[in-house]
Amino acid sequence: MTFMQVANVKKVYTQRLGTKGTEALKDVNFSVDKGEFVAIMGESGSGKTTLLNILSTLDHATEGEVYLDGTPLSSIKDRSISRFRREQLGFVFQDFNLLDNFSLKDNILLPLVLARTNITEMEKRLTPLSETLGIAHLLDHYPYEVSGGQKQRAAVARALITKPKILLADEPTGALDSKSSQNLLEQFEAIHQSGQTILMVTHSAQAASYSSRVLFIRDGRVYHEIYRGDQTKSAYLEKITQALLVTSNRGESDES
Repeated sequence: MTFMQVANVKKVYTQRLGTKGTEALKDVNFSVDKGEFVAIMGESGSGKTTLLNILSTLDHATEGEVYLDGTPLSSIKDRSISRFRREQLGFVFQDFNLLDNFSLKDNILLPLVLARTNITEMEKRLTPLSETLGIAHLLDHYPYEVSGGQKQRAAVARALITKPKILLADEPTGALDSKSSQNLLEQFEAIHQSGQTILMVTHSAQAASYSSRVLFIRDGRVYHEIYRGDQTKSAYLEKITQALLVTSNRGESDES
């Protein structure tokens, strides 16, 4: 079932009146099914971050529309956008975005505090989530007292505590070492298997190999995609790597 629909999305940045704008996205079309784990890959400047900003309502498309569960994002009023983000979207960033003067517990619960959720419900959600992510014993610690991988798992818990419709991740392993990256990606895989819809921007073929589908973006357009299907992770990784080599050579691939 189509859950997110991106239809003819175009984004043009203009610096000043009368100058020709920079076309960051040209004509982007794709859909994400409910419960799917999609990775978006592309070179620097390809438009993937601009696309994620539009999907997360942090920016607006110049043309086209994004629908989430049937709702056009452009129809959400400015006064409602913060609540929409808090209740419908979960965010995971490369640099964690945790507040250093808050404990991990307070960082995780912050979206629920802002939503004025009662304490009983907060604890009911926090306990199983922190246990699943392996940080239950660290909840009273502060971000500067834990490792990068533990910070990112706390950030994932914060993103999931509101039970979002979709989890949006921007280079979630970018600041982690290889062991912490693998641990986090295994957590993402488990979260996906529980039914969570995930859309992740990444430059890492290894990270993308944990997804169920990879979209490749170049020059502001989605030009290729690969489905995992019943492939092994190593075979899927090899296919992703080959597609990236084709991209770096500015060629096209007909593989699917």
